[in-house]
Amino acid sequence: MNDVERNKAQFKKLIDEVINTGRLDGADALLAPGRPDYQQWGMPAEALAGPEGFKRIIGMVRAAFPDLRFTSEYMIGEGDKVLSYNTIEGTHRAEFMGIPATGKRFKASAADVCSFDAAGKISAHWGVFDVFGMMVQLGALPPSRR
Repeated sequence: MNDVERNKAQFKKLIDEVINTGRLDGADALLAPGRPDYQQWGMPAEALAGPEGFKRIIGMVRAAFPDLRFTSEYMIGEGDKVLSYNTIEGTHRAEFMGIPATGKRFKASAADVCSFDAAGKISAHWGVFDVFGMMVQLGALPPSRR
């Protein structure tokens, strides 16, 4: 297996075995210490660094959406980077970003790019997520008027 295929397998493992199961301690074996995260979520970058920062943010999201499910629609790898285009869905069961639980489901798109170190650990993350679409589905924002 070449490095690109190894990196894609590691990324898929993070989604399937850590995020989707809620077994967040699995992130320790997949993320490099000090890994920067450039998807801010309204938090300072240092709060999201390394495996502990990843566990903090995914734990927060999973607490609000206990059935959270990421599905990688496809992955593309080149050099030390892998892009995953994802569908994310879940049911809003607890407060999230100041919004009380609504019991509503959401389904939104996201894209994540990770770089990998020589050992195959995720060494940096850049992400975008359709927060607006999620908030509309939860009833926190009105739908866009075109």
